Amino acid sequence: MKDIGPIFRALMHNPMGALLIALQIALTLAIVTNAAFIIQQRADDIARPTGLDEPNTAVFYTNLFDPNADKRQLFRDDLEAIRAIPGVINATHTNAVPASGSGWGENLFTDPDMPSNEAISFGKFMVDEHGLETFDLELVAGRNFRADEMVERSMEQITNPGILVVSQELADTLFPDGDALGKTVWDEPNGKEPMRIIGIYDHMQLAWPTSSAINRSALWPEIVMFGGEMMYVVRSEPGQLERVMADVETYLSENRSRIVDTVRTFEETKRRTYSGDIAMVKLLSAVIATLTGITGLGIVGLAWFSVTQRRKQIGTRRALGATRWDVVRYFMVEIGLISITGLAIGSIGSVALNWFLDTHYEVGRIPLWYLPLGVVALWLLGQLAVLVPARRAANIPPALATRSV
Repeated sequence: MKDIGPIFRALMHNPMGALLIALQIALTLAIVTNAAFIIQQRADDIARPTGLDEPNTAVFYTNLFDPNADKRQLFRDDLEAIRAIPGVINATHTNAVPASGSGWGENLFTDPDMPSNEAISFGKFMVDEHGLETFDLELVAGRNFRADEMVERSMEQITNPGILVVSQELADTLFPDGDALGKTVWDEPNGKEPMRIIGIYDHMQLAWPTSSAINRSALWPEIVMFGGEMMYVVRSEPGQLERVMADVETYLSENRSRIVDTVRTFEETKRRTYSGDIAMVKLLSAVIATLTGITGLGIVGLAWFSVTQRRKQIGTRRALGATRWDVVRYFMVEIGLISITGLAIGSIGSVALNWFLDTHYEVGRIPLWYLPLGVVALWLLGQLAVLVPARRAANIPPALATRSV
């Protein structure tokens, strides 16, 4: 502690340099902690399980342009042929897939007289009796659809199949007391028609990854004719997806009355949906690396400048008996004091920046443990950055230092 006084006096000879480094540390702490928080949020969203067998699932989008084709029969023929392809576990038609960015959202009511503003929102997936296995969902209660319960309709028809299978989260939201199985709910777009919950599966994400009801989904035993659009989801045996995709695409392409628009693995579909989040993670990671590097170089530069300006002082201290470690410690304490000042300012700045981001962009409140982690990281950065110039100063011979002007 005896070095504190001389260090303060030495810093007063170059107060602007010390102040600039302190402010640089403060700015780095404020930005890096918030950037790391946002990166963690985005990374958690990207890694969040959708419920599907992601590595072994593919999606096929086709468009039928023959107005005279029997679409219902074509659906049946396609799915029968696809399921017969070696390596296919199962296949289903659908109107959407999780984390795709495009799907159907509707509302359910637990009472037909329930006001619209109290409705429970959810994501609707129209599938056949093979949908549960194709999506790799685990039935935790009740049963699956039967083939004879499927409803086929056009977009103009307004009806519902009268039954549905829901996710555990949707079941718990509709009936918090846990007795959703067998209960009746009402579907708003169809005039609040009654529907009975016949099954509950573990979980499956909605098509929209930013939804607050991310796991409130339901399977609907229905085929809806969207003009000529036909969408299939295929699940393969592990390691067989590439070959299965090629075989399915070959089969679908044999029908000259349609075009196979898009063939994608589910993982690619998910990557496309989260492309903005992935870009954000890369950008903020680069910002963190750049700011940390600049701060480290700034500390090194200040330390080198201090060593150059104080060669005579260092030599005098060495001549009076100071060890190399004493000299190293002197510069480490000096940078430590500058760092403490910057980190104190930066802690306030970090909280203020997070408040601004949360108020205007709803990023959420940063967990308190991010601040001490950032403080420790930047403190260590400062101590490591000063080591090389400090050791260089410690190695200056006393006789050479005292000859310096």
